Amino acid sequence: MNIKERLKIIRRTIRYYLIRLLIGGIQLLPITRIPKLKLLLIKAIKTFGKKEINKAYELLPAEFADRKDEIIHGMIENVALNFIEIIFYDKLIKANPDFCKFENLEIIDNIKKQGKTPLVLLGHFCNWEVLAYEFIKAGLDMTVIARPNNNQKMTEFINHFREKHNLKVVMKNNILTAIKLLHNNKPVTILCDLNAREWGYQVEFFGRNASFYSAPVIISVRSGMPIVPIFAERQPNGNLVFKVKKPIVWEKGESMRDRVQKYAKVYETEYRKHPEFFFWFHDRYSFAEMGKIR
Repeated sequence: MNIKERLKIIRRTIRYYLIRLLIGGIQLLPITRIPKLKLLLIKAIKTFGKKEINKAYELLPAEFADRKDEIIHGMIENVALNFIEIIFYDKLIKANPDFCKFENLEIIDNIKKQGKTPLVLLGHFCNWEVLAYEFIKAGLDMTVIARPNNNQKMTEFINHFREKHNLKVVMKNNILTAIKLLHNNKPVTILCDLNAREWGYQVEFFGRNASFYSAPVIISVRSGMPIVPIFAERQPNGNLVFKVKKPIVWEKGESMRDRVQKYAKVYETEYRKHPEFFFWFHDRYSFAEMGKIR
């Protein structure tokens, strides 16, 4: 390991302990402090996240050129609120039972009545973490297929919050484990809007070539279970609505690339409605040419 890599590990470790210390202090605050806390977090993100913010400006699709500042500010506010809502989740639910609501949950009920188990497709959009917590409250024994953070300690810390709310997490043998769970009537959640590089397929995303994972397609086809997209939307009053969409239908004769494009298009359609809810600093386009084309 060279000096550069050692320094990177040291920085990540320091950041991890600072975040743990910060969260520990914040959790002691009453929810009445949330407005001030939001402003402080937005200021902190703008101060310490300049690199990520500049990347978001670069990656924002050309169609949003006339709204760039508005969308990026909304993205920063969304990041701050996501953090606050995760930390204060239990307090927020206790203070406001209507803080989270599902829309069209009958779609999942109908799938279960047909003897099927949903493979739920989420994205890094609005507050997907709280959405997963609410699945458990809705009576769904949900397992999340997740990708580890670059910092192992941070991965364990994030998973601590998930497991605290009875959300199971799988990070190894993802495809086989997901298929087994679905066959055992255990719903599975997967997020697939990150850059898949050489492990994905080249498809179009907001007019540019991007690499998306084939995992959700493989899991759905091999298990025979439907993919159900669900997207969180924060309302003007601060409440969260989780909108269940119609299952993605695979047509006979479609190639893997066609099917990956189909679910990527679902992401694009939803993100276009509220671009401020997506994490645009995720580098979706680098090394897209490494993805498969057939």
